[in-house]
Amino acid sequence: MNHISILIVDDDLNKISSIINTVKEVFSETLSIKQASCVQEAIENLQNKEFHLLITDLQMPLKYDDQPNNNGGNMLIKQLYKSKNRVNVPMYIVGLTQFEELKNNFEGIWKIWHFDSSSEIWKNNLRDLIFHISLVKSRVKTNKIETIFLEGPTDKIIIEFCLKHFFENEIDKIYLETINYGGGASWVQRQLFIWAKSLTLKAKDKYLKAVGIFDDDEAGKIAIDNLTNEIDSNSAEGKTFSILKNSYKYSVILKSIKSKGITFPTTMEDLILIDCWKVANAKGWLVQRDLKKIKVDSSLLKLKNLEISEKTLRDHNFTEDEILLILNKVSDDYKKQFSNMVCTLDKENLISIKHLLVDVLKKLKIDLIS
Repeated sequence: MNHISILIVDDDLNKISSIINTVKEVFSETLSIKQASCVQEAIENLQNKEFHLLITDLQMPLKYDDQPNNNGGNMLIKQLYKSKNRVNVPMYIVGLTQFEELKNNFEGIWKIWHFDSSSEIWKNNLRDLIFHISLVKSRVKTNKIETIFLEGPTDKIIIEFCLKHFFENEIDKIYLETINYGGGASWVQRQLFIWAKSLTLKAKDKYLKAVGIFDDDEAGKIAIDNLTNEIDSNSAEGKTFSILKNSYKYSVILKSIKSKGITFPTTMEDLILIDCWKVANAKGWLVQRDLKKIKVDSSLLKLKNLEISEKTLRDHNFTEDEILLILNKVSDDYKKQFSNMVCTLDKENLISIKHLLVDVLKKLKIDLIS
């Protein structure tokens, strides 16, 4: 099957949507589109995958959480060629900017098009380039399959291990994707947006599906709300992906805590067996949760002045294991060590993640092989 692989380095979702729609006007077969928002994220994508085409804004941050830099596009290209032995240099590179003054500054270095959502000039240029790429025999191989987007590399370590443990017959049918720098809920949101806009057909009238797994926290809620506002769930685009959260419903101990009147933002680490948490605590891998983010259901739990402490929790019949989980979380500095420890566990200790994966496979419509 003919295919085109594109990396778009831009954070404007309306602009990205215009790019994808323009590409689809002249290319109806398999599209593999990735997105990055800064130079660092773009380089990581280029280290991990080959692309036919790189379309990049000129103004962008150099690193995640940096301010936009007018020289960002130029820095990306310099970094790309400086690291050419460690990254996959795309076959074609195009700059696409709405800032005319930046276009003039970069003209002559590489192909720059002026972006205007109402203009046909850049669209015609892109259509011609896509048509040309579709005719060129390429070294780039794309085998797009059902994909799970994860907030970070330690989530990927845990999910990959549990897939091999519980669903070894299905592991080759699923691609796990995350990124080392940046990542988080907003990254998963952006990848699902790109996936939906690509509308990749798996078979006649059946779209290839993806699942995004979000932490059940404020950042996850914002990302999910943004995504549902951007993509109509009843549209064809909305049916290409599903959203899941690292939820209480997958964990016996978290459900017990909730039944007693306490909830808190949960991550994949919170779904792991409490024995792992005890080891992590002994090794100094835990830090105190932000107590302000712990919610108390006053209909179930009466706390004086809403004070949450070991003593008050113990006085209200929470177990020592529950108290450990309520008051602590895995430190970001030790998430990798924690996830590596998870990979030493047997099946009985990973049941919560198995329940999550069963839901993932259902959403991806992957039949389980006994």
